[in-house]
Amino acid sequence: MSNRNQEGSEKLRRAFITLLEVKPIKEISVKELVAEAGVNRSTYNYHYYAIEDVLEDVIVDFTRGLRESFTLSSSYGHTSKLKGFEVEHAVIEYFESRKKTITTLYKAGYWLMFMDRVEREFENIFRGYSMLFITDKGEKEEMSEGLSYELRIKEFCYSIIADLQFWMEYKAIISLEEVMSVVKHVKHVHLLSAKRK
Repeated sequence: MSNRNQEGSEKLRRAFITLLEVKPIKEISVKELVAEAGVNRSTYNYHYYAIEDVLEDVIVDFTRGLRESFTLSSSYGHTSKLKGFEVEHAVIEYFESRKKTITTLYKAGYWLMFMDRVEREFENIFRGYSMLFITDKGEKEEMSEGLSYELRIKEFCYSIIADLQFWMEYKAIISLEEVMSVVKHVKHVHLLSAKRK
């Protein structure tokens, strides 16, 4: 996609979120969307067939950015370890930067669909790492495959999603960092480090 086309889709996504803040998706017209985005109808037609496609693109763009927030960080190279606090920091930083998008999707009733995609993306990000866990009994376990590994990945990802849900329920009036710092003390499994296999 050319830079010009990419810029057009970015403008349409931003305009969509702005409109979704004040009205349901069924009341958003293409005419209104392109006016808000400052682009012409042909730009919309190039990228989308229906308004619902813009919603899908917003979610795809979010999950793509989530993956990049981990993979493009210089401290998360192919051989580096990814520690639990670094995972949390990366999540906090990215979600705080996209707070308007998240809050709007939550209020508009798309939270479950959105979080399902985000959870799957988390699993894809962390799968392929050898993970060192500490159990609630203080025992350390390192694993990189198998059913137990898959379950631990899911549990860890689910714990992050639960933090995000709690954050939204408080209408994001407290920082995500505050939520995660409190909730992590009651998690049964903590990711201590992760190393790419």
